[in-house]
Amino acid sequence: MTQIGKIAIGLSTLFALTLGCAEPPVPRESMPTIAPQTAKAVVSAQARPAPASAPAGQAMTGRPDVGKELFKKQECVNCHSIRGHGGSQGPDLAQVGLRRSAEWLNNFIYDPSELFPESPMPRLDWKSEQEVADVVAFLLTLKREVPKEKILQAKASDVEKGEAFVRAYDCRACHTIGEGGVAGYPDLSHVGRKIRPEWERSWLKDTQTIKPGTFMPTFGFSEPELDAIVAYLHTLK
Repeated sequence: MTQIGKIAIGLSTLFALTLGCAEPPVPRESMPTIAPQTAKAVVSAQARPAPASAPAGQAMTGRPDVGKELFKKQECVNCHSIRGHGGSQGPDLAQVGLRRSAEWLNNFIYDPSELFPESPMPRLDWKSEQEVADVVAFLLTLKREVPKEKILQAKASDVEKGEAFVRAYDCRACHTIGEGGVAGYPDLSHVGRKIRPEWERSWLKDTQTIKPGTFMPTFGFSEPELDAIVAYLHTLK
């Protein structure tokens, strides 16, 4: 890598860590090596197969039961966990349906590098787009809705409510907070030392406006949710 390239990556990483929630860029030479038994990758030149069944203009219907078996066959748990059971190279997928739409998941799972060229996740050996739709359908069955009103109406402080939201949205699926979480994304254990509350709030309100294309999605938090989450994050010092 050239000196200019190293400087560019350094500045980008600094920006990401300053915001506290963006995914820092990963240089290609430092990406984790995916062993053959870990993921069945294919060359990027492979043509994308035609949809197996969906008529033109109609979304393909995924089959959760088939997707569950494909999830096992592709050995996804070697890199990902589900509620803490599995690998830790990638995010926990239990609440991925809260973070991503079915359309986004279909596009990313079929070819991660198409959306994020620097992603360490390989392109897998899918026989058809139907298989991807099946896996997405399975992942969406894992989602647990966030009991927003129950948390907000609880007789608790904003800090306590914020901690409950962080658990419910499974922020540790991508971030380390204290003893738990996933390494490789910004560690939030001491985010309260680094980031002002107003910055935390702006970032959480709309990540894509502040940094278009960042890996972290915009969740659409309500104002009371933002109050609580920011209050909790600011105690992490």
